[in-house]
Amino acid sequence: MTPWVTRLIFANAAVFLLTSTVPGAEQFLGLGPAGVLLRPWTPITYMFVHAGFMHILFNMVGLFFFGPRLEARLGGRRFLGLYFTSGLAGAAASVMTPNALIVGASGAIFGVLYGFAHYWPREKVYIWGVLPVEMWLLVAGYTAFSLFGAMTGGGGIAHFAHLGGFVGGFLFIRIAERYSPAARFKARAA
Repeated sequence: MTPWVTRLIFANAAVFLLTSTVPGAEQFLGLGPAGVLLRPWTPITYMFVHAGFMHILFNMVGLFFFGPRLEARLGGRRFLGLYFTSGLAGAAASVMTPNALIVGASGAIFGVLYGFAHYWPREKVYIWGVLPVEMWLLVAGYTAFSLFGAMTGGGGIAHFAHLGGFVGGFLFIRIAERYSPAARFKARAA
């Protein structure tokens, strides 16, 4: 485990315990896109609130498996930048569902998934422990599922936050690569 992945998992677990035991905490920390001007902290805090044990479990499993390698590749500061940019992009995309209460780290996690697929597109992930799928295909499948869900109003899932997370991850990686020290070195050498 890497430092920031560990800290993010612990922060998510702590907020989950808080919202599970303090009445009204989920509504106070969750993102209501229509009321964001009244609660301007929620585009950040919603990333740490989860709607049940399975919700936090799936998000933290994704962070646990894909985050450390990506953090090692990007460095802690850029990994956090990717994580929060993706989560904020998920919050921004959630304006498409202005009256919903948006909770969960899924936008940030989808940005991490994109980042992992960007650097290791052919890496195989085993769905249910048996079905091998390359990362690029997993991300493409999640994107298609989220697009379909967003168009059909799919069942209490923040599909726009997922899509926003992918977009945020894509933009962050593109900008980070363009302005990285290695890119500047290549430009000077050319």
